[in-house]
Amino acid sequence: MSNLYYRFLDLPDCFFDKDAVVEKYSATPDFNPTKNNQWRIDGNNPDIFNENAYAWLNKFGCYAGVAELFYTAPGSRIRWHIDMSGYSPVFDYVKINFVWGTNRDHYMEWAEPKTGLPTPEVGYNSAGSPHMIFNADQVDLVESITIDRPILVNVGRAHRAINNSNQARWCLCLIPKIGTNRIAMPAAIELFKDFIS
Repeated sequence: MSNLYYRFLDLPDCFFDKDAVVEKYSATPDFNPTKNNQWRIDGNNPDIFNENAYAWLNKFGCYAGVAELFYTAPGSRIRWHIDMSGYSPVFDYVKINFVWGTNRDHYMEWAEPKTGLPTPEVGYNSAGSPHMIFNADQVDLVESITIDRPILVNVGRAHRAINNSNQARWCLCLIPKIGTNRIAMPAAIELFKDFIS
């Protein structure tokens, strides 16, 4: 495992109610269980997150600037991409992901773009978040993991989610901030070191 891509976290599994999240967002008009979807959520949303989430972040001088919910349909995957903040140059910033719905055959992968590529295409997911997009032949795979517990992920490197199972995969992401700044991977590893497993 490289310091660049992820760290598992020992966190209490009580920051939000998974069943309530699924019930709320699977009832939205645009939800189709056979297609991938994303939603952008206000990080300070007591209808989603409870006081445990805010208290834990506050211990580190952080807050949830924004959150995102991802639905990966059975037997699907998302494209290789690098998240962009939309407000600053791309850097190795983190999200804290909580994944559920499948107990096998769901992966997160990281890759490094090959040298000499043209300028990547910039796109937006259905939540309106900008990202650089890569084709599979433009990157070299470097990490592949099954996520079975909370995880600190570096989204400033090319990554994608794969759901090879026959069940839905849900992922709720907290994007921690200090002040107005997102947190880079090396700083996050140091900040959350007592909870890294």
